[in-house]
Amino acid sequence: MNVSKRIDFDSRPSRRLLIVAQLLALLALGLGLQFLWNTTGGTVFAFSTFAPVLTGIASLILIGILIYRFRKRHSLFDKETYEPGQEIFRQGDDGECAYFIRSGEVEVLQDNKVVARLSSGQYFGEMALLRDAPRNATVRAVARTEVAVLGKGNFLTMLNLMPATHEDIMKTVQERALSQTAR
Repeated sequence: MNVSKRIDFDSRPSRRLLIVAQLLALLALGLGLQFLWNTTGGTVFAFSTFAPVLTGIASLILIGILIYRFRKRHSLFDKETYEPGQEIFRQGDDGECAYFIRSGEVEVLQDNKVVARLSSGQYFGEMALLRDAPRNATVRAVARTEVAVLGKGNFLTMLNLMPATHEDIMKTVQERALSQTAR
């Protein structure tokens, strides 16, 4: 079981903004109805002043959310941040993704013994994806660590489309396997 908390970008902030946009649009509609029912100088002023502003703000919020969701949906990587001591995954977990360290440092543990330390520019979690097997180690953040997370499907597609990357990752996997057998 993965104990890390994934960030759900379509959750609370996005929903709150959508609700605000809808409330602003409803307020503009209410002002329009008020204008139709009681056409006086005050309602003409209120409608002509506030309704376009409220509708414009609601439209900008909606456009911003749509652009954000589009970019999120078409992003290859997710970004996650881990605090010192926080486990990214545990030995025996299912392999769902590979992790590329953007900043920080992690330690790799097998049977509660530190077997490696990895830092910015390195990656981990690829062995479980390549072998379609459970994780063979526990990985935990040593310092505040930001990682780019690549899902299994995208990872395997990347390997098929980029032969140089495939060779580099396979070389790393072989080196890690040799260092495990040497222990």
